[in-house]
Amino acid sequence: MVGDTDSREVILNANLIPGGTIGSPWRRAAEPGEHFVSIQHYLDVARIAERGLFDAVFLADSPDLQTKEWNAPSRLIDPIVAQSVISAHTERIGLIVTATTSYSDPYVLARQLAGLAAVSNGRAGWNIVVTGGDAAARNHSMEQALAKADRYERASEFLDVVTALWDSWTPDAIDADKSTGRYLHPGRIHPINHDGKHFRVAGPLKAPPLRHGRPVLVQAGASTHGVELGARTADAVYTAHVDADSSRRRRDEIRTLARAAGRDPDSVKLLPGLIVVLADSEVAARRRQDELADLIPDEVQIVNLAARLGVDPDELTLDAPIPWDRVPPNDLSGGARGQRAVFLEFVRRQGLDTRGAARLLAAGSGHATVVGGPEQVADVITTWFTTGACDGFNVMLDELPSGLQTFVDEVLPILRRRGLFRHEYTSDTLRGHYGL
Repeated sequence: MVGDTDSREVILNANLIPGGTIGSPWRRAAEPGEHFVSIQHYLDVARIAERGLFDAVFLADSPDLQTKEWNAPSRLIDPIVAQSVISAHTERIGLIVTATTSYSDPYVLARQLAGLAAVSNGRAGWNIVVTGGDAAARNHSMEQALAKADRYERASEFLDVVTALWDSWTPDAIDADKSTGRYLHPGRIHPINHDGKHFRVAGPLKAPPLRHGRPVLVQAGASTHGVELGARTADAVYTAHVDADSSRRRRDEIRTLARAAGRDPDSVKLLPGLIVVLADSEVAARRRQDELADLIPDEVQIVNLAARLGVDPDELTLDAPIPWDRVPPNDLSGGARGQRAVFLEFVRRQGLDTRGAARLLAAGSGHATVVGGPEQVADVITTWFTTGACDGFNVMLDELPSGLQTFVDEVLPILRRRGLFRHEYTSDTLRGHYGL
């Protein structure tokens, strides 16, 4: 929807990828390698993001140790634990955690998220992922993942249970009446008595009442099932797009589906990932990008590319053609199908060989990327936002925390001069930041 930006400001989440997006900055940093999986690194990033008035710190996660995590720092701390610590060291920035509906328990997760909302005074968000892949299944007493339709059926019921549990207490359920001695008001706390195909949960939830409303629901998943789930339930949808046109089509699709589900289409925000390599000029930024890519050993690039393609590393040789006859179709792949589909399509369209594809993957693959100076970065954000391609971005800096610090100091002032980003926080909650 074009032309609806006059009263809106762009949403910006800082995607906390330890060390930075490209995966190699830790090798040239002054800090020891262990620093980048420590809570201190998380806090450094979060404080810079809050100084810049970002909407939220976004923490992705997966329930199994993945191939790329053997050779670069990753998010080893449980996201809810990490964001709880961050909440104690920040005041206004939102705190988004990732948790899967495939291998979590809805009562436990509902309680954990309500707890994060309580300790942060309403700054919590949940990035809902529906996990495929048999490796994750084997970590949760299963031999293989459920079929996709079954995973999303479970996810839909999971969300129904979690939201019902959150609603089982009214915000004023605590009486704490010293004259009568009654602490909880019995008429304001109710069981949910859910009896479904996947879950039987009596309730009510044992957690503080949600005085600031439910945690913000963020959905990540680009399949037909995922798009429908996001349009029906999410406050924000995290996507991967390499160009504004595809992002605009996705935003229009989600808004149409949301309207059909009886929702206000403005209540669902589309937030694609945006990889930023920032320097004084485009020449300097491209040099910086090349330097970071060169720090990734060839054998690591091969292993990571093989995992994304779904082939054995022995079948790949750098600077050789990609053996497309060995690459499984996208609908047979485990893992993040949306990003994989975007990646494969782009590699085919550009005619990249294995080295080109490996370097693309190292730089973030299926996400929009801007390599340049502050004005160039601000121009991309402005164009996407003002033409209705998105409501904001999950910003993914090449190096953390230095890249984020430069973004805050040099890009955000340009967006503020253009009237596209806040000069101060006007809300204390994530729902308020997002305008929900």
